[in-house]
Amino acid sequence: MRVERVSLRNFRRFREAEFSLGEGINVVKGPNESGKSTLLQAVLAALYWKADSTRREVRESLTWGESDGFRLEIEGSVAGERFRLVKDFSARKATLTWEDGETSDPSRIEERVRDWLGLGCEAAFRATAGIRQDEVALIGEGKRELGESLQVTVSGSQGGKGALRARDALRKELADLLRGKRGAAAKNPGPLAEVEEGIEILQARREELARAAEARLDARRRLAELDGAWEATRERLEVLENLARDSQERLEIEEDIRDFHRRYGQLASAAELLAEDEELAGLEETKYAGVRDLLEGGWSELGDLEIRRAGLAEQTKMMCKKLEEATEARHASWAPWLLVLGATAFLVGIAGVAFSPYLLLLALPGATLFLLALLPGGYLDFLREGRKVRDLQVRVEELEERRRELAEEARRVVSRAGCESTEVFDTLRVEYLELRARRKEIADKLEVLVPDGEVSGLEERARSLAVEVGMRERMLKELQGRFVDPVRLQEVLREKEALRRRLDGLREERVRCEVVLSGEEVEEELLRVEEDLAELHERRARLSRRAEALQLALEWLERSSTDTLSSVARRLERLAGGYLERITGGRYRKVVVDGNTLDLSVWSDEKGGPTAPESLSRGTVDQLYLSARLSLVEVICGNRNPPLLLDDPFVTFDGYRLRRAMELLRDYARGRQVVIFTCGDEYDAFADRVVELGPSPGGGAYL
Repeated sequence: MRVERVSLRNFRRFREAEFSLGEGINVVKGPNESGKSTLLQAVLAALYWKADSTRREVRESLTWGESDGFRLEIEGSVAGERFRLVKDFSARKATLTWEDGETSDPSRIEERVRDWLGLGCEAAFRATAGIRQDEVALIGEGKRELGESLQVTVSGSQGGKGALRARDALRKELADLLRGKRGAAAKNPGPLAEVEEGIEILQARREELARAAEARLDARRRLAELDGAWEATRERLEVLENLARDSQERLEIEEDIRDFHRRYGQLASAAELLAEDEELAGLEETKYAGVRDLLEGGWSELGDLEIRRAGLAEQTKMMCKKLEEATEARHASWAPWLLVLGATAFLVGIAGVAFSPYLLLLALPGATLFLLALLPGGYLDFLREGRKVRDLQVRVEELEERRRELAEEARRVVSRAGCESTEVFDTLRVEYLELRARRKEIADKLEVLVPDGEVSGLEERARSLAVEVGMRERMLKELQGRFVDPVRLQEVLREKEALRRRLDGLREERVRCEVVLSGEEVEEELLRVEEDLAELHERRARLSRRAEALQLALEWLERSSTDTLSSVARRLERLAGGYLERITGGRYRKVVVDGNTLDLSVWSDEKGGPTAPESLSRGTVDQLYLSARLSLVEVICGNRNPPLLLDDPFVTFDGYRLRRAMELLRDYARGRQVVIFTCGDEYDAFADRVVELGPSPGGGAYL
């Protein structure tokens, strides 16, 4: 892969700049603070930074005084195919264009960049194809062993631990975890031994607490039984209370309905009586008004007449009775005949004396007969009573006449009441008095039926009572099947009282059990111990799994490290030895790489064996490091050939070895791209292109 054009806007020192690079060796030079490191970082940022990232490094890369984000663009080619990568951090958008397509998907962009470079992140790039002068200086000062640096480079974890250090860390962690566990006494036991010791202590305490809690178990069981009995009794009591309440409610509703019916009947009766009274009042005002007025105004006169008429009637009655008695005085039926015969015989005898004295004898029987008719025949009394009868008849006639006069006078009085006769008046008067008596009776009944005397609105009150009756009847229907008869209700009430007493007894017994169980410290502590024990068991399981995982990881890491590092070590020895031989002019032709630690050493013919880097000169160490990094690029990236970015790594090389190193880089750069960032001119003679930066880069300089 080659980067041929780099465009920057508002990135650190560059507000607007564009740089051109090419195949072979590119030298970017300029004084300090001219932007060399900025350009190097811009290339890496364009390749690896996310356009929507808000991390601190991105925020701090914005040019001072600018408010929008920066924009980076690189163009180049990969295996003859052109590409263009734009990352606009102000719009938070990235676009990658190549001959066969275009994408703005960050994941696809990362995937294609990784395929092109063979390096998936900036850290991996810096650990292989990016060589900084400060890394070389650190190795030269002994601040980082060369072997450790190569381990980090192989793993691609810049700033992280190497595989061997990770292996050592795993061993130490596993040893610390198992300290005091394998039968050996330890002053400071490890976590697993501590957990097992804690488990033993808690198990002993749990057994002790379990024995203490066993003594309270019976009380607890009894309390459970009491709870069951309490609940069953309470439920039964609730059922009975509901039944009693519903039954009592039904009785009350029935009583209310009866009362409402009674009151409704009273109101209905009162309404009927009131209607009847109104009708009677109408009759009184129409039919009996005259009678009422006469009785109220002229009743004294009429009363006197009535009294007098009554007196006359009584007298007439007495006279008539006497007349009847007098009329009943009778003579014998033969008396008149005997009287006439005796009188005739007497008169003939008296008159016959003139003719014959013997005829006088006829007068004597005649007188006898006459006397017999008057005395034994009762004719004499009949004549005497006849006078009395005539007197009585005269008296009766007088009384009748007076009665007629009084009747006429009474008729004149009653005519004022519109009556034709006293008989009609008497009939109407009797009817009127009966009417008054009925109205008085109605008033008395209304006083009983309507005690408050409020007779108005009886129909409305009756309708209201009818509504109340309907409501009560609906309520009664809702209670259908949820009530008992009064006899059964008394039994329910007695059973309810018995259940209440039972509940009181259960409550007292429960209180006694709760007093026995009031000390909950044993159970609570037992629960805490159980929880702590479960937690320790879980922790022991976790630690055991951790130990097993560490053991497996350690075995795997040792195995993989041995296999991987051994294969890498052989290739590094071959490639790095060839590079170092060219740089040193054949003085050092062989590099030895430890297959376990990747520690580097140089084979010395003078000493007849490997020489550790710390016994070499500073320049030789830097050259060894450069040879190893060039070898790593080939080992890791294969034929992908990412651009090699060198940040002035040869400051410790003498002139001869610098020339040899640059010749090596010149050969290495054929068909590849190498970019050297420097402050001096010593690389110009080897450069295929020189980019010169001014002291105040605002736009960039090109050569």
